[in-house]
Amino acid sequence: MAGMTSRFVRVIVIPAAVFQAVIFGGAYGTGREIAEFISVLGPIGGLLALAVAGFGWGLTMALSFELARLSKTYEYRGFLKVLIGPGWLAFEILFLISLLIVLAVNGSAAASVLNDQFGIPSLAGVGILFAAVVALNYFGRTLLQESMSICMLALMLVLIIYSVMTFIQFHDSIALAFSAESPGGNWMGRGLQYMLYTTAVVPVLLYSARDIHTRGEAVVSGFTAGFLGVFPALVFHTTFMAAYPASLDQDLPTYWMIGQLASPWLMVLYIIVLFAMIIQTCAGLLQGINERLDAWLLERRGRKGDPMMHAIVAGAGLFISMVLASFGITSLVAKGYGTVAWGYLIIYIIPLLTIGVYKIWRKSR
Repeated sequence: MAGMTSRFVRVIVIPAAVFQAVIFGGAYGTGREIAEFISVLGPIGGLLALAVAGFGWGLTMALSFELARLSKTYEYRGFLKVLIGPGWLAFEILFLISLLIVLAVNGSAAASVLNDQFGIPSLAGVGILFAAVVALNYFGRTLLQESMSICMLALMLVLIIYSVMTFIQFHDSIALAFSAESPGGNWMGRGLQYMLYTTAVVPVLLYSARDIHTRGEAVVSGFTAGFLGVFPALVFHTTFMAAYPASLDQDLPTYWMIGQLASPWLMVLYIIVLFAMIIQTCAGLLQGINERLDAWLLERRGRKGDPMMHAIVAGAGLFISMVLASFGITSLVAKGYGTVAWGYLIIYIIPLLTIGVYKIWRKSR
């Protein structure tokens, strides 16, 4: 029984925890992404968009996990070589641009989160983030995945408490919003756009799928991760309807909604969990970089990098992104982030749904 439980954790829980941890930090955690991509469509339209995004995430991860399992490639360079050959370089360029933006945004978010709520100086907040990310990458994949699993459970608990308190106080307003609204807007397009916005991280997170041994496990693991990834968005969208449409006009909708509950302890708890998730976002993406470097070093030198190299890579990545952010460079790049997201559609999603499916079928034969 213990062995089965352990396998369930490695195959189902860990991939879901890694995916959720990496996408949740920053704009997702504050509710800003959900307000802009999902809730703007209205109560029913938002739910339909979330269904599209969740299914898209699940399908993408299930196919990616299965192709990685069959080809035994668990870092994005090797995986993209199997999928699109020399085109892997285009993915890496887009990913490094995205990584720059994500690290800078999360670094700034970490500083402001602790400063606004606890009065901790911004520099100290960045320092805590820096130290935690470097430490997690130094100690490696196992510790990182375990910390992500713990953070996912903590996040789920806080979201359940938040949603229950919101429904108790505002159930009439939520029910009225849903009863008065019919599906509207381009929910299919918005759902796909939001899915593409974050799906690009999947090849970088394949290190979490190393324990998947069968096609059934790949499918269950992928769709479980997709559902759990969309769960916080479902909670945010539904609770935002308690003050719809005023909640969508807030810079930080989730903070604002928790404030409406007049529960300071819940706000403190949420800030702590959000800060932990921001750490996981940065560490998880940088772990993907280290996995890629390890595979390259193994090819060239016959050995992987040591923990100190992993820590240096993580620290350098964070430092460079924060320096560039201070010069405003990432804000310029971020203006084209929507274009970058559509680039992932061309070089990753479409090939996965065509070439990837064919290669999975061929290997199965």
